[in-house]
Amino acid sequence: MTEPALELDGLTKSYRKLKAVEDLSLIVRPGEFVGFIGPNGAGKSTTMGCIAGVLNPNSGAIRVGGLDVLAEPVEARRRVSFVPQRLELQGYLTGQEYLEFVAAVRGVPEGERAEQIEPLLELCELTRARNRLVKEYSGGMARKLAISAALLGPPDLLLLDESFVGLDPESTYRIRERLRAFCEGGGAILLSSHILDMVQAICDRVVMLVDGELKLDAEMEDLRAQFDAGDPPDLTHMYLREAGKLDAVS
Repeated sequence: MTEPALELDGLTKSYRKLKAVEDLSLIVRPGEFVGFIGPNGAGKSTTMGCIAGVLNPNSGAIRVGGLDVLAEPVEARRRVSFVPQRLELQGYLTGQEYLEFVAAVRGVPEGERAEQIEPLLELCELTRARNRLVKEYSGGMARKLAISAALLGPPDLLLLDESFVGLDPESTYRIRERLRAFCEGGGAILLSSHILDMVQAICDRVVMLVDGELKLDAEMEDLRAQFDAGDPPDLTHMYLREAGKLDAVS
């Protein structure tokens, strides 16, 4: 039996007296494209930070491909790529140098790096900017570079936290198609986004947090059947209802 790409068992994370995530259990399987939604402050970024190993949970287990992130952090992190909402890229490197650096860290053999990097530069329309310093990139260019870097390896699990913010429509479409191909090849994605129309269009499943707790975990196919019946008409209305915000916008 194939190991889950991601398994959370009772994940809890607090900041002083604020409980950001409480007793969250979740499984994401290889090939799944999961939309991770919820209001600001719901705990999505905290959850991703714990999975990526940049935050330490207070309790609970996190496994990536069967590896315990806390007990085997180095090997587990090799299987995960994380594009955080707030990017921190090495601005003193060129785009080309940054991708080569990430490829080396991820263990891509030197002879295979160009084969992976070239199509990603083309995908994100960064070929002509490859020799510019990253600190000279626009916000959208920096985000596309981060997504390109995240696909190197490739990883088993891709964590995208509001990674489409600031991207133009053409880039959004091209990257969406590449991410679908990543999942069709057996990779798994957890995508945090407030662009609910996009989540509805591209994700296989939707997971929703409210106040750090799991509020919804549903297959998109089942949700679409509800949307076709008109109750609710779409993911945005379901989100507002589950978050208790529907009356506020009526």
